Amino acid sequence: MSYAAGDDQSPRPAGVSALLAEFARTLRDSSRSTPATLEEILRSSIRLVEGADSGCITTLDKGVRTVVAATDELAEELCRRQYESGEGPIATEVRHFQVVVADDLGVESRWPSFAAGAVDQGIRSLVAFQLYSNGDDVGALVLYSNRANAFGPDAIAAGEALAAHAAVALLGARDNEQFRIGLASRDIIGQAKGMVMERYKIDATQAFELLAKLSQQQNLPLRRVAQELVDAERP
Repeated sequence: MSYAAGDDQSPRPAGVSALLAEFARTLRDSSRSTPATLEEILRSSIRLVEGADSGCITTLDKGVRTVVAATDELAEELCRRQYESGEGPIATEVRHFQVVVADDLGVESRWPSFAAGAVDQGIRSLVAFQLYSNGDDVGALVLYSNRANAFGPDAIAAGEALAAHAAVALLGARDNEQFRIGLASRDIIGQAKGMVMERYKIDATQAFELLAKLSQQQNLPLRRVAQELVDAERP
């Protein structure tokens, strides 16, 4: 693996440390949504990782591959192309390795078709960081550069540190979102149950059993059945 030489090509450690600390503090906000967290991860990646011009974040969740965020259309296209072609770091390697680097896509032999297409669109090097890997649930951050040999040792070290913070924040944001959705579902089901109790003069257990039966008969989630009942009562 070769790296570009010259002190001017690498961020100063003190500056990187300060930016990483700022990044960690920003992501500590528990009210931050998943889209806002993704946006901050990409924004900070371009600032922190010397050589990065663009990037994307992808997930593989229970076999479903998704580009969940990107800095621009080209970065999104390059990430999506890896899934469609089965070539590239996020399609073949990032599940097994924490960091995957392609110093010069012009001579890259691991993914010849993907590399040639990327070079044709002005991308010369990339680095991919595993954000998390848990069975079929994999997240990755991929950064692209318009220069060959763009990602030196300091840039990769900064990216690894950022990826560690990003993984915690991203999983935390997702858990918070699921928790909020769960609370909202419980609230709407409670409202529907109260309406059924009042209308049919039955107790809470009987009302819930009635809603569950409707859910099964209509082959709809319980929350949706409850939402439709509540919506029907609104003026």
